[in-house]
Amino acid sequence: MRIAFVHPAFRDYRSNLFDELNKKYDLQFIFTSQGKSRNIPPEWNHKMIRSDKLRVRGRSIIMHLKLVKELLRREHDIILASTSWYICFPIAKITGKKFIFLTEYWNFASDSFSERLLNMLTKFIAKHSDAVIATGTKPFEAHLGFGAKNEKIFKCIQPANDYSNLPTKDLRDELGLEGKKIILYLGRIVPRKGLDYLIEAFALLEEEIGVTLIVVGDGPFRGECEKLAKDLDLENVVFTGYAVDQASYYKTCDLFVLPAIFVGNDYEPWGLVINEAMAFGKPIVTTDAVGAAYDLVEDGYNGYVVENKDVRGLYEALHKILSNPELAKVMGENSRKIFEEKNDHEKMLETFVSAINYVHNRK
Repeated sequence: MRIAFVHPAFRDYRSNLFDELNKKYDLQFIFTSQGKSRNIPPEWNHKMIRSDKLRVRGRSIIMHLKLVKELLRREHDIILASTSWYICFPIAKITGKKFIFLTEYWNFASDSFSERLLNMLTKFIAKHSDAVIATGTKPFEAHLGFGAKNEKIFKCIQPANDYSNLPTKDLRDELGLEGKKIILYLGRIVPRKGLDYLIEAFALLEEEIGVTLIVVGDGPFRGECEKLAKDLDLENVVFTGYAVDQASYYKTCDLFVLPAIFVGNDYEPWGLVINEAMAFGKPIVTTDAVGAAYDLVEDGYNGYVVENKDVRGLYEALHKILSNPELAKVMGENSRKIFEEKNDHEKMLETFVSAINYVHNRK
């Protein structure tokens, strides 16, 4: 069975999945936005076809032409795609190959006419794919609503690596934060992550509790967030930039927050940082714009899920946890329990294998 796996890029947290799939099948990885090799095993049959030339609405025409050529020049039985499905699906149908749609997306609201057209095409592809692998409850529900039959949608929860086993240190002394409660934000600083809303919520909290907000990460929206913190006269917001030792920040914090928002049709399809923080036994505060919230965060059990862009809601959730040490402790323990139960790499592999076998066995 020959499979073309079209995916944006290889990441370490999917190393085990990709390696096991490569052992089981005659697999060709086609990476469409891979920069450097990032430790791609040399024994993998892989092709990197990234191109930034001739871009239209953020999409490279040259890259897509290369993808068409690559898919047509090789003999595959199945095309499995998590990106460029607008290209991969018709090629599969034209050439008589089976098509598996791998997706983490679930919000398709848009004010853009072109995006609405693409969303209509996505819904058509979901309905007429030979199988759909939905990585989470929200994409499962969304694609079921598009008309895809329940029997051909294979659901799994996205797992992350467990970094709690790495050597770590408590950073309170190093950062001069002895006796302080610490809220952690970790990730790229872009508008859809909602850091500005967290900073506004923190401004309410700082007046009542001895607390520090540590922001680990960088991005084009950082300057605006730093300006906001300055304009609000906040004394306890620390921007570290990108940090290599992220595990120590997870270990040190009392509470982890991913305050993502909907920005047009942009949002947080999953949010692996939630998995990572839960591995360290941390309470979670997040929003309804985060896919992981629907599978990993049980409201009132291991954290809170608030409405996106709700500054007051964020503040209240943060205050409930940080003002009650016993609640914070229990919620953190519950986070670790959920992590151990649901963060299952083997389950994800089984889901892929089930979808591939389902497609292969259907005539």
